[in-house]
Amino acid sequence: MGSKDRITSTFLHKLQSHYYNIGDRGIRVDVEQIEANKKKVQSLIQTQLDIASKQWGIVVYIGADNNPGKTVDSVNLNSTSGEASLLKKLQALGYHVPKINKKNEEGEYEQKYSTGELALQKMLTENQFNHPTGDPAIRAVLKVRELGKLQNGYLNARFCPRIIQGQKDPQFFFLSTYNVVGTVTLRRGSKRHTFGWGNNAQNFPKHSESSTYVRECLIPREGNIFLMVDQIQAEEWPVSALSQNLVALDELKLGVDRHSRLASKVFGEYIPEKSFPDWDEAKYGLKRYLGKKIKHARNYGMRAKRMSESLAQEGFSVSVPVCTILLDKAAAVDPTVDSIFHKYIHDEITNSRTLTGPYGWSRMFLGMRPNADNSTLFNEAYAWIPQHTVGSNTGFAVDILESYAENSRVEGSIVQEGHDSIVQDIPCSTASILENLERTVKSFDRVIRFSNGIEIQIPIEAELGYDFKDTVSLKSFDAKGVEAALEKLEQKRAKKQSEIAA
Repeated sequence: MGSKDRITSTFLHKLQSHYYNIGDRGIRVDVEQIEANKKKVQSLIQTQLDIASKQWGIVVYIGADNNPGKTVDSVNLNSTSGEASLLKKLQALGYHVPKINKKNEEGEYEQKYSTGELALQKMLTENQFNHPTGDPAIRAVLKVRELGKLQNGYLNARFCPRIIQGQKDPQFFFLSTYNVVGTVTLRRGSKRHTFGWGNNAQNFPKHSESSTYVRECLIPREGNIFLMVDQIQAEEWPVSALSQNLVALDELKLGVDRHSRLASKVFGEYIPEKSFPDWDEAKYGLKRYLGKKIKHARNYGMRAKRMSESLAQEGFSVSVPVCTILLDKAAAVDPTVDSIFHKYIHDEITNSRTLTGPYGWSRMFLGMRPNADNSTLFNEAYAWIPQHTVGSNTGFAVDILESYAENSRVEGSIVQEGHDSIVQDIPCSTASILENLERTVKSFDRVIRFSNGIEIQIPIEAELGYDFKDTVSLKSFDAKGVEAALEKLEQKRAKKQSEIAA
C-alpha cells in the first residue's frame, strides 16, 4: 500500500487548470534592467568574437548582416553549411572535429560531424593544441553560444504588457505554458506561452556566470516579495528509501547535506554543508553542485561517457576518465544503490515490465529485449520512481495552494514551478510571509510510503528575494527568521543601489 495521495485522470485535469493560471499569471519583469543587460550581453558577445578572431586570424562574426564580404577570410558562427560554416573552418584550421550521435529522418542514430555545444565541449576537453589554460577560441565560441541562448530565449523574449489598476503605464510579464504530463515521470514541462509571450519558465539559467543577466530582471509585483521553496535534497529521499539505506535516511532527517559530503569525498577537500556558517556560494557552490550531479548520475546508472556529455551540455568540461573515477568514488560511498535499488528496478522490469510509484501511477517498459544491451531502458527506469515521486509531490502542493486561492476567491500566488520547487509572489510583510509559509509547509506535508514499507517525508527549505538573483535563506520558519531575512535583503538592496549610484 502506497501514499494516500493518488494520481488520477481527474486530478491531472484539475492540475492542468492550475498550471494554466500559473503560466498566464506570469512573472513581472524589470524592462529597464532587461534593456541594460541586453547591451551588456551584446558587448560580452563581441568580446568573445574578438578573442576567437585574434587567435584564428580570421573575422569571426554572427549573422549574415555582419558578413565582412567575400574578400575577407571569415566564419559565421550561425552558418551550418558551405565553406563558410564553422565545421569547414575548424577543419581547415587543423582541428579534429568529433562525430556526434544524431537521429536521422527514420529515427535511427547515426554519427555525424558536429559543431554543436557537445562537440565543442569535447574539443575543449581534448585541448588539441595544448593551450596552457584550454583553447581560448573554442571557449569563446561556447561562451557566445551560451550568451546567445540567454539573449534569444530570455532577454529578447516578448513580454506581455498589462495595465495595473490605478497605474498609467503598463507593467510587463514573462508568461509561459505548462504541461502537467510534459514528461514521462509526471514532472511538468514548460514552453513559450500559447500566444507567443515569454518562454520556458522552469529552466531559468542559474549556475552559469551569465545567469545573473536574466535572474535579476525577474521581480515581484509592487509591494510584494518572492517566497521560494524547494524540497531539500529531493531525489535523495526516494533513492535512499528504495536502497533501504537507513543510515542515509537518518542523515536526511537530521538535515545533513549529503551533496556536500559526497563532494568532499570525491574531490578530496573540505566542502562545508550549505547550512554551515562557513558556507560560501562563490567558493563552494560549483563543487557542491557537481557532487549533486555525480550522485544523480550514479543513482540513475549513467556511465562515464554519458556523464561527461551531460556535464558538457551544462558547460562543464570533465573528461571521460575523470568521470569514471568520480563515479567509482560515488559507488564506494554508497554501494546499496547498486546492490538493492538497481537490483529492485532490474527485477521488476525483467519480471513484469512495469514500475508503480507510491502514488499509484504505473509505467510499462516494453522495450526490453533478451540478450541485448538494455542500459538506456534501465537508466530511464532507475530515474522514474524518484523523479515521479518528487514531481508529484510538487504537484500535490500546487493543487492545495491554488485550490485554497480559488476557494478564498483571491488571485493565486504561485508564479513559477521548477520540478521540485515553487515560487510565490506575495505581499511583503512579516504577517503575510508567515501565513503563506505556514500554508506552503502544510501543502508539502505528506507521508510517502514505498512498496518495501519504508516511509519518508521530504522537508522544504525557503528563501526570500526581491528578484530571482539575490535571495536570502530563512534560517527558521518563524517571525524571528523572517525578520532576519528581510533585514539582510534590505542590506543587499541598499548595497546594490549604492553600487549603481557610484
